[in-house]
Amino acid sequence: MICRSGKLWATVAFVLLLLGLQCFVPAAEPHDADSSDDSSGDSSGETHLKKVHEEEDEIGFIQTLLIHPNPIASLQSEYQTIEVYESDHFGKVFLLDENLQLTERDAPHYNEMLAHVPMMEYLAVQQPDEGETINVLVIGGGDGYVVSELLKFPNVAIDHVDLDEGVIKVSKEHFEWSSAWEDERVNLVVGDGAAFVKEQVERKKKYHVIVQDASDPFWYDDDGEQTILPSHVLYDLKHFANIYALLQESNGVVMFQAETYNIPSNLKEIQKWKGSLEAIGFAGVRYGSIAIPTYSTGQIGFFVAHASNIGEKDMECKSNDDGGVCGMDLSGGLIDWSLVSSQFEKFKGTTKYYHPRIHRSAFDLPFWVEEAIYGSKE
Repeated sequence: MICRSGKLWATVAFVLLLLGLQCFVPAAEPHDADSSDDSSGDSSGETHLKKVHEEEDEIGFIQTLLIHPNPIASLQSEYQTIEVYESDHFGKVFLLDENLQLTERDAPHYNEMLAHVPMMEYLAVQQPDEGETINVLVIGGGDGYVVSELLKFPNVAIDHVDLDEGVIKVSKEHFEWSSAWEDERVNLVVGDGAAFVKEQVERKKKYHVIVQDASDPFWYDDDGEQTILPSHVLYDLKHFANIYALLQESNGVVMFQAETYNIPSNLKEIQKWKGSLEAIGFAGVRYGSIAIPTYSTGQIGFFVAHASNIGEKDMECKSNDDGGVCGMDLSGGLIDWSLVSSQFEKFKGTTKYYHPRIHRSAFDLPFWVEEAIYGSKE
């Protein structure tokens, strides 16, 4: 029975109460998170949205992206489930095993930085002759976005190796940058990235720029147990040493995805990767930050490093009693930022996120992060 307003209904309600009956006001059902995946809609014709959760059990963090419930593409490859969905604000959303890989709206943040930071630094430091071919290797990045950004430099020759042909197939069909693989400057190889790198070392191949767009090498479950993922091989010391060998003769540059500093286990790996790169012989080893709202904690990082024989200063950051900031040159004197700016002025393409100032400022980190990564070696 539903209560109504007015004296008559108040009197009726009182009588019913005396008879031991209850008068109630109907309330909305509690919203169950799982019900958001129901695509049947309600009586008004409104369609429920599906929730994509990014969970970080280690820090008790979760964020959610709302997407339309029915995928516009779904493919089970040899390695994973590949899906593309639509969303109202972020455009198309690309998932692998229900884990978010990119959205059309903020994909430029990550992919432009992975492509343009190492290219601009190579051009600024080595200053190759105009028209000289720049040999680039892209490891991973099967969606093709990094490759499409690199093609904005006219004199590149790109080897692109990715493990999952299904990712490439779906990306070709659903993303506007898919024409990248049709460019004659791109050699697409479907295969294992670490094995390909090792093979090129044995063949004495040389590259000027290497970009590694790999997925997470590990994750922690809600019990605190670490699970090693297949891409972990792309982050071990032997693989980094092989990359160095491919770049050494040309004093080339490597760039790779390096997780977020907001998760303690990730920060430990960041510290380890920096030490590994320096032990191998890389110079100007720096961790940079990218703001990207749909990635966990809204931040993802990268490492850039030079296989250069140019000497560098020690990079050390300490807190000052007077509250002063760290004034070190994180590039170790390698980068002339005026040359980066002049290279960008000559750049023929367009960008949405990258520009020289955001390139330089990407290495300005929160003080506690700088101390963790570049702190005293004592």
